[in-house]
Amino acid sequence: MGIIQTGGDTLPTIISEDHRKQIQDALKEMSNSMVRIEAEKDHMKSIAEKILEDCLVPKKDFNKLARIYHASNLAQEAAKSEEFMQFAEAVLEPLSKRIGISND
Repeated sequence: MGIIQTGGDTLPTIISEDHRKQIQDALKEMSNSMVRIEAEKDHMKSIAEKILEDCLVPKKDFNKLARIYHASNLAQEAAKSEEFMQFAEAVLEPLSKRIGISND
């Protein structure tokens, strides 16, 4: 017996044992992910606290600086990826397009 649904956003009225197990496993996996996120947030807070103690940089300013640093890193990676994609397109483009030969 599968899940019986009455519409797009409604909850199922009947759940099979396989689906029940699948949902329970997914909940455990999601909860584990949330625990890792919480741990990373705690870690980031302790880094900001250490910088405040050692360097007297306020947490809000250090966190803002960290976000800017992270964003610039992402921008650099995206630019590298764009450069690679242009290179890959040039390499993988059919020979006929590169030398202007028509297949008509």
